Amino acid sequence: MTFVFQRFDTDAGLLADEDVLPHLDRWQSEGQRTALVTLVGVEGGAPREPGAQMAVAEDGRFAGYLSGGCLEAAVVLEAQAVIRAGENRLIRYGKGSPYFDVRLSCGSGLDLYFDQGLGAAQVRELLHCRATRRASSLRTSLVDGTSIVTSGSSGTLPKSVRQGQYFTRHYPPSVRLLLLGSGPLVNAIAAMAKVSGLEIAIWSPDAATREQARRHGLMAFDGADALHRSIEALDHASAAVLVFHDHEAEPDILARVIETESFYIGVLGNHAVHRRRLETLQAKGFTAIARTRLHAPVGTIPAAKSKATLAAGVLAEILTKAKIGNLVA
Repeated sequence: MTFVFQRFDTDAGLLADEDVLPHLDRWQSEGQRTALVTLVGVEGGAPREPGAQMAVAEDGRFAGYLSGGCLEAAVVLEAQAVIRAGENRLIRYGKGSPYFDVRLSCGSGLDLYFDQGLGAAQVRELLHCRATRRASSLRTSLVDGTSIVTSGSSGTLPKSVRQGQYFTRHYPPSVRLLLLGSGPLVNAIAAMAKVSGLEIAIWSPDAATREQARRHGLMAFDGADALHRSIEALDHASAAVLVFHDHEAEPDILARVIETESFYIGVLGNHAVHRRRLETLQAKGFTAIARTRLHAPVGTIPAAKSKATLAAGVLAEILTKAKIGNLVA
């Protein structure tokens, strides 16, 4: 079996609503006219930040969300009107809006840009960047509706932002999680990551761990070649967690993971184990800066002793780091 990070149905996972472009592409392929609705400004507090998006088809189907649930129905109706008119619109909802019948319980004002002119080629260019693990951006003039797609390779993404008449929406690659090790915690973390919508890969030298993963619909690999490929595939939008109860099996693998661009590296073990780990890495020549990249004891829940609390804490820690790097909303 060839090593690969496993992606799940784009409609599944808690992060699915952050990526509405696949829906836009599918509906356009069906011959539907569509609108991409982007939150470009917020006055006051709001559940969503600038860059949040909805995709709407002319038949009323939609994906994504822009509020806590009080705005989406109105957005769909407005998007359908924009599609029929064939003209983009910038509309304020809530505070300072002429739409008195649409109330926002948070008391904020939201500026939404309805773009019915985004072409299939641009949508597919953005999707291609995502598929090839490249960050991309869509820069749109809120005055004349023209849009330009740009792409990059790696590095920390800036926040999506409005500058004068332009709004730039940044699209990161999907977040990957590589799990290395064995035991029940490996599959507990994988199960929670799957629900969240992360891409997942499992490498384990333990046959029982691999078999349990497969029973849950997850691919698991072993062997030197798969280990090499899995670590080589780690990029700036990747997290890695080492779950070795036999810590003597860990140093060489950890040394290779530290040299990747991964935004998060978590390692199992208590404070005493981690002190010895850091001493080993120092002896291998790793700098203090490199050693501080490690998260240990792993997870946000102190003294967690069950696979459930450990897994939840690990995933929370990963998503916290991903949020800081603008990889998730």
